[in-house]
Amino acid sequence: MEISKREKIMLGGMGAAILASVVYLLWPSSAPPSLEMTPQKLADSRKAAESQLQALERVKLSPREMHAVTNAQEAWPRDPLAPKPPDPEAQVDRDKFQFTGFIRIGERSLAVINGREYQTGEQLESGGFEVGEITPEAVVLLGVVRKNKVRIPYQDPSFFTGR
Repeated sequence: MEISKREKIMLGGMGAAILASVVYLLWPSSAPPSLEMTPQKLADSRKAAESQLQALERVKLSPREMHAVTNAQEAWPRDPLAPKPPDPEAQVDRDKFQFTGFIRIGERSLAVINGREYQTGEQLESGGFEVGEITPEAVVLLGVVRKNKVRIPYQDPSFFTGR
C-alpha cells in the first residue's frame, strides 16, 4: 500500500500539531500573576479612577451621564444579576386556585380552575386574574391589577376527594 503525496503532507501536518501540543503541555510555564490586592495596588487603582473622573469632568457630559458616572462608584444595594426573591403574595394567590382539568379540542385549550372551565384570555370568576397560558402541566394566570404572573400546577382531582 503506497501513500500518496497528499496523504504524506496531511500526516506530516498532524504530526507537527501533535508535537507542538506535547511541547506546549510539558514546557514549564511562568508563575501566574498574583491576584492578591495589596495596599499599593489599591492605591494605584484609586489614583487611576480619580484621574479618569478628572478627565471626564473636562469632557462636557450631560447631567444624566455625570449622574451615572458618580453613582457607579457607590456600593450597589443588591446584586443586579441575583435572582429575584420569591413573591410572598404569589404563594397566597397560588393557594386560592386549583387547576384540576385540561381539555384540548382542536387548537382550543380549556382549563378547569376551581371547578369552572376557562380558555386563554378569559378573566376568572373570582376576579383579579385572567388566564394567560394553558398547558397540560400548568396554567399561568396574569394579574389584572398587580400585573404579576402566577403558575398553577395541575392537581389530580382525586387528591382532594381521597379516592
